[in-house]
Amino acid sequence: MVAQLKVLDATTASRLAFEYGDDPDAAQLLALINRRKTTIDAEQGVFAQLCDRWDNLYYPQTFTLGGADHWPEPGSQSPGKTHISLNVYKVYVDLPAALQAVPPVENMKPAEANEDARATSVLGERLYFAWKDEVDFELKAHRAAITKALYGRTAAKVFWDSENDRVDFSVVDQPRNLWLGWSDSNYSKLDWALYVYRITPEEALARFGVEVTLVERQGQMVPIVSNSTGLGAPLPPNAQAYDAQQPMAVEVYDYWCRQPREDARPEVGKPTPMDTWNAIYCGNIRVQWEKFTEYDGAIPYIPVFNTYVPGLPEGRSEFYDIEPLIRDKDERLSQHSQFLHQVVSGQYWQLVGPEAPDVVPPNLRPQANRVLAPGAGNRVENITPFFAGFEVEQHLDRLDREMADVSGLNDLLRGQAPSAVLSSSKAISALVANYETRIRMPRDMFYTWRRDLWSLANRVWAAKSSDLRPILDGSRVIVVEPPSLTPRDDMEAATMSANLVTGKLWSQRRGMDRVGVEDPEQEQDLIREERTDATMFPADVQVQAQLLALLQQMGFAANAQAQGQAEQAAAQLGGLGGAGTPPGQTGQPAMNAPAEQPVGPGGPPPEAGAPPAPGAETGFLAQTAVKEGEPQNRLLSQTQFGQGAPGG
Repeated sequence: MVAQLKVLDATTASRLAFEYGDDPDAAQLLALINRRKTTIDAEQGVFAQLCDRWDNLYYPQTFTLGGADHWPEPGSQSPGKTHISLNVYKVYVDLPAALQAVPPVENMKPAEANEDARATSVLGERLYFAWKDEVDFELKAHRAAITKALYGRTAAKVFWDSENDRVDFSVVDQPRNLWLGWSDSNYSKLDWALYVYRITPEEALARFGVEVTLVERQGQMVPIVSNSTGLGAPLPPNAQAYDAQQPMAVEVYDYWCRQPREDARPEVGKPTPMDTWNAIYCGNIRVQWEKFTEYDGAIPYIPVFNTYVPGLPEGRSEFYDIEPLIRDKDERLSQHSQFLHQVVSGQYWQLVGPEAPDVVPPNLRPQANRVLAPGAGNRVENITPFFAGFEVEQHLDRLDREMADVSGLNDLLRGQAPSAVLSSSKAISALVANYETRIRMPRDMFYTWRRDLWSLANRVWAAKSSDLRPILDGSRVIVVEPPSLTPRDDMEAATMSANLVTGKLWSQRRGMDRVGVEDPEQEQDLIREERTDATMFPADVQVQAQLLALLQQMGFAANAQAQGQAEQAAAQLGGLGGAGTPPGQTGQPAMNAPAEQPVGPGGPPPEAGAPPAPGAETGFLAQTAVKEGEPQNRLLSQTQFGQGAPGG
């Protein structure tokens, strides 16, 4: 027989800490944790029961003859009774979570409007996107969206990853185990947080180095945790063989709280500096009590709720209002199927005639594949069963419409839209826009959670890394814009950005940010590299070379970057044979050079020793003018009047 062990909960552990412990401070802190936990045990118990209901709808684990069943009943598979369980309702959780988890357009806004602040903001934005890729941010965010859509709330825990030397976070996938203590009635800030989970005695020894033994309390053997042997009776050998239906032996309490700093001097009317402390208890033994200065007095848990419920510090599951409709639909389908089963399960006959007996003998009863002789003057007739004409389809359609009203998921989003809707881009955009208004509140709360998560991660990283502290000074904020959910939205956003950049109302960087380019500065570097390649964009290279030459002849000094690009462009044009630039001269001569002026009648000949003007051999002069950033070529004739035709 497997030994039945009582779970070492917080109340029992607190008493054991006073009776057997040798650290009064640790026992007092465990008693405080137990009191705080008890204050919200009632609400947490109700929430745990709701979580069980949502788990049963999302992933039913009760199996009947018909498969997984989310509402099993005693005798549901008895003869003559039809029981239907439609396990298709997880779409009401997965689809809203997937649409909210679409990566938004994020930009890091500088605190000041100057070049240094913008440059630092660019570095911070690059670090932010690189960090998101390293920690799988979008995958964890999608998990958080599913968890909050299923249970109504969840949280992220920010911590320092010393192995990879960076900040990281994890998502609480079992919010029923997380107790949150709010600091005010506005539910905007946490005073403490407690995460409770159960482990086996083997895990307690492996993780915390403590042993679990047994002591007798009130006639019952209960487990007790000790840091040395001999405190209690050892566990019996059969107590290690835990069955799946038995509870684990020891609870672990991961407790986070705030306490005033050691050098703090509280003053009336002024905030008091706080430090963040963490205590971990394995049963009745405290295995950790440590201060974490990098959190700067903040609790490392960042909660997120599925929607806004006025006056309550909790969200609401997507199943909250759907569950009654789900049960109604399954019951109506089951009843209708049961009625059909009773109608078609058997056929009824009667023997009609003057000689028909009152009791039909077995040899006169109709049977399959058998010739029946009912007797002289008698005949066999079937009895048509009564079938009530219930409008089941109309009732089910009404339930589907009500579920669409509650959830906002129309046929298009569930993949059931007719072909007429799928062939119309306006109809698709209208249906998607209609649902976007339904999820605006949950999505905005989810985006706020993303910003708060990075804000705390930014604070921890800056405290741990002195090299990145100038970039992670916290003076920049992330601006989040909702993403486009349809290709039509992408095209409209790209067209609007292009028009505003062309009309010089937006900068090119802002336009790139709007269409989702993560690093506009790097993209501009790539554009510069391509636009200075004469084999790809000869016209652009020619414009740059001529512009530099014009500035040099006019006495203007170009900056180093522009001069280097123009010299590169001129060199490429010279290599292609299209520049015609004399050696030692960058670019082409300006349009106002003497050699480029057309020669009129009686024009002066070129000076002695000077090279002939371009086009002198052919009588034509090629000129290029830059107008609105584009080169325009023209040919000028240098033939004098009166000499162009014979006999002229």
